[in-house]
Amino acid sequence: MEKTKIICVVGATASGKTALAIEMAKKFNGEIISADSRQIYRRLDIGTNKDLSDYGQIKYHLIDIAPPGEKFTLFDWKDRAEKAIREITKRGKLPIIAGGTGLYVQSLIEGFCQQKSKIKNQNDNLKIKKYKRSDLDRKILKELQEIYNKIKISETKIDLNNPRRVIRAIERAQEGSLATRETPNFEVLQIAIDLPRLYLYEKIDKNVEKWFENGFLEEVRGLVESGVDLNWLKSIGLNYRLVSEFITNAEWSENDLEKLKQNIKYKTHALARRQLTWFRRFGDIKWVKNREEAKQLIEKFLKYHHSYLQ
Repeated sequence: MEKTKIICVVGATASGKTALAIEMAKKFNGEIISADSRQIYRRLDIGTNKDLSDYGQIKYHLIDIAPPGEKFTLFDWKDRAEKAIREITKRGKLPIIAGGTGLYVQSLIEGFCQQKSKIKNQNDNLKIKKYKRSDLDRKILKELQEIYNKIKISETKIDLNNPRRVIRAIERAQEGSLATRETPNFEVLQIAIDLPRLYLYEKIDKNVEKWFENGFLEEVRGLVESGVDLNWLKSIGLNYRLVSEFITNAEWSENDLEKLKQNIKYKTHALARRQLTWFRRFGDIKWVKNREEAKQLIEKFLKYHHSYLQ
């Protein structure tokens, strides 16, 4: 059976993934599936760079599909992404995955699936303590790593320096859901934009300034005041964590806003470096300097599929 062709546009935050995906969707008769673990949530707009007007007439999927605070797993995303791919191809269009949540993309193209299994700790016979999400959210990274290492988690290696990834792996282990793999029926072209490091930092800094100009403080304050769990909000990303801490700390004042911005910029630079390292180690990704290079790669990839070429 012929494999379904899909395009994945990946890379670091602020690298221009969405803009490139939209342009390629226009050029190659495509629809976009978001691979962003934060844009799935409604009301998380400014801090996730979620501007739906950018899509114009291009149909998009897996954005604004869950309320803030709701548990949404890797496998929830993968199942919905596979369903969207089937629907898109039935319409004779090209599925384009776009986003920076690398584990989402990896789960799709490497065929992660859940398998129920009895979880035992390193001693095999000792009972594992069950941790609630609220308990895990309050633990520092070192404590999370210790819990992770006590459990035999026979799944794909995760980023142990990312608290959210560690928490999700612990939850899957406690539920008896381990990640295994099956051969996916996809032929994949992965593209990432290779920006000069200093230029990427400049784009990040402009993004941060734009967030605050557009009301990022008010967005986070509104989420907290409406009852969204503060620990969940802090876990959803470093910018939401830092702003949540800012607005709930009585010792902070508006005079400290510039310090907050600089802290977010600095830590987002570090995040971008980690993302770039992850993607450069992951799979066969074609790094492009500009949109013309991306267009040529896609044309070559789709050369026998004239329905995509407009």
